[in-house]
Amino acid sequence: MYNLSNFSEVMVKQALDEYLPKANLPCKCERCQADIVAFALNRLPPRYFVSLKGEVMTHFESQMVPDKARVLSEVVSAAQIISAYPSHK
Repeated sequence: MYNLSNFSEVMVKQALDEYLPKANLPCKCERCQADIVAFALNRLPPRYFVSLKGEVMTHFESQMVPDKARVLSEVVSAAQIISAYPSHK
């Protein structure tokens, strides 16, 4: 059985981990973080892989500066939106 994974998810979670300590967000709870990841992923193209070779190739392609900048931009945008409209009270 093969395990289907989305490398965009890995990139978004990594970008969020780097952004959160610097961000002045009103809430950084687990729910808000999950909402930020989901929101950002819905605005980025998926990058699926099923093998180690596919993961390595996808990882290599994703290290291009415009790609990383786009992921960070989507994470920051998602964080601002989720902060303004959190799922919880």
